[in-house]
Amino acid sequence: MKLSSLILKIAEKMDGQRSLNGCLHVLRGKRSGQTLQDADTFSVKPYFSLLPKLSEAAFTEAAGALRSRGLLAEKEGLLELTDAGREAAAALPEYRFDGWNYRGREAVFFQRLQLVVQTFSQLRDGQNSFLPITNDRTVQQFVRRLIPVKKESWPETAGQLAEELIAAIRASGMSDLQAALFSHRLTGAGATGWTWEQLEEAAGEPRNSLQLEWLEALHRLLAIAETPQAENAMPHLHKLSESIRVETPLTGSAAATKKLFDKGYSLEEISRARQLKTSTIEDHFTEMAANVPGFPIGLFVTEDDQQAVRLMVSDGDVKRLRLLKEAFPHLSYFQLRLVLSTMKGEPPV
Repeated sequence: MKLSSLILKIAEKMDGQRSLNGCLHVLRGKRSGQTLQDADTFSVKPYFSLLPKLSEAAFTEAAGALRSRGLLAEKEGLLELTDAGREAAAALPEYRFDGWNYRGREAVFFQRLQLVVQTFSQLRDGQNSFLPITNDRTVQQFVRRLIPVKKESWPETAGQLAEELIAAIRASGMSDLQAALFSHRLTGAGATGWTWEQLEEAAGEPRNSLQLEWLEALHRLLAIAETPQAENAMPHLHKLSESIRVETPLTGSAAATKKLFDKGYSLEEISRARQLKTSTIEDHFTEMAANVPGFPIGLFVTEDDQQAVRLMVSDGDVKRLRLLKEAFPHLSYFQLRLVLSTMKGEPPV
């Protein structure tokens, strides 16, 4: 899996509506109102915040490779797929990322898993003292609570965890490469997890590609481990997935704005109370409109205007604010963004 493939997937969704930087902001998980709205409007939430540390140089190189193959083009600063690009995007597999709901917390899940596997492996070999794979005290304390008090239960629990892992890997549908990457990153007694350099040499593929495969494998595994059914079928893995999924879809600042809005504060009153710009509070409101069921958009946009905007978006697949503003000059950009936010990237009913 290549970074260029993810860019092509996102570009396919944003085709002709956003600049190349829009793709970069989604992959990095930028918390601006525009990017948060784009994630919803263009249905690219699975890719949101997958690569928060993605360098601009790596992104530019991957996008340049797509251009050189004649798959991407730019018109008036907006990203467009060529006919060949649309064919290439359609030929790509459906990736199983869930960036919006994990936002990097899959790394915490893997740290927990690494440590619990290492711990049971060492205890099984009679080693009660060892150097933990992670120095994160929160992870260490979490794993410590999973270790049975009675020593005689250790071998049985270790065996159960191993069976759960095998079952989850099979149920996840991850590829053989992904399963190999996943298992080789684990550490046990006498078996240190492989470095990315070692994996790169063994697989004969670039590290960035392998890391994307590994990341999707984690998301696939989490999707199995966090289900209600796994609580009984895979109790240890289910416990390790606890609190990994982001509980609230709102960013911290938007959640603070929502609390005041729920108390009856107006947008202007919230702006004054929080000492934030009105535009920032408007960003919070569009985030709320996209993620809070039952958001009262009618307080800001009439039903007739909502339907008119939705009809234009649906009929013409127009999601650029400038074009919508030209069609509805009496509506503010804020009002238009609210309507787009409630559409969830789908045509209106």
